[in-house]
Amino acid sequence: MDENKQQWSPVGLERFSQLEDKIFQTVEGIKASRGEAEALRGENSRLNEQINEKNRESDGLREEIERLKQVAEGFERQREENDNLRRQIDTMRQTETEMLDQMAQFEKDREELRTRVEKSLALMESLNESQN
Repeated sequence: MDENKQQWSPVGLERFSQLEDKIFQTVEGIKASRGEAEALRGENSRLNEQINEKNRESDGLREEIERLKQVAEGFERQREENDNLRRQIDTMRQTETEMLDQMAQFEKDREELRTRVEKSLALMESLNESQN
């Protein structure tokens, strides 16, 4: 029996040593996995913070877009108002031109009438002189 014991002892120690190595490797693997998991948690946290920052930036950009839309609407209203004023000014200019044309015609008619009145007065005066 001693002989069997001696034969199995190295095998048992060798197996124990292999088991010990496997346990050590498993422990090291677990430590490495925990380290990687912790690093991934940190990376995940950092990425979540970046996502939150981008979301805040996106919200800010949406607000800026909305503000710019309102500014653009204000510009559009002003453009429409300017177009209306331009049309009114054009109408006023046309009316002014028509009035100036009418005034020129009136002056022409007045001048013609004055000439005719002067001729009539001169004729009446010559008649008065010839009667005298």
